[in-house]
Amino acid sequence: METEVPVNAQMVSAALAFPPADARTTEAQSFDAERERGRARVSDAQPAPVRPQIWTHSWAMESCVPRLARLHARTRLGMMAWSGTQEAAVRVITEIVRNAVQHVGRGVVTLTMHVDEDDVLLLDVTDPRPGRDGLDEALAGGDGTGLWLVRQLGGEVAWFA
Repeated sequence: METEVPVNAQMVSAALAFPPADARTTEAQSFDAERERGRARVSDAQPAPVRPQIWTHSWAMESCVPRLARLHARTRLGMMAWSGTQEAAVRVITEIVRNAVQHVGRGVVTLTMHVDEDDVLLLDVTDPRPGRDGLDEALAGGDGTGLWLVRQLGGEVAWFA
């Protein structure tokens, strides 16, 4: 669904770190060992994922939207072949979208996931709330877990007008 974002929209952004390129998964290490022994098939090799990749989706703010965002995020992160901790990213997405629905309540919430050339995942959640009232307290954990939890999971939170 294409939705125009109002000029006075708030954007909360979280950037998650990804595993270093030399931090190979057990599966990748196993494949490398099999290849060295000459047992790996050419078809076992996975092509490098296309970078950058961007996905955007908008929903009318309803109580079911955090769950929908979580389901879409799980699917899209797998399709994007992002190498980071997908469960942490999905939790961050759920919390940011839940905050938008809970604290704004009406309008449209938009989620954008961007995996750049370095495999860094950038998450942008945009809602129609123009101000940043309470953001500092939320980041400090003063009004619940939402944005504070984003930081605990490795995200960096920024607000843009």
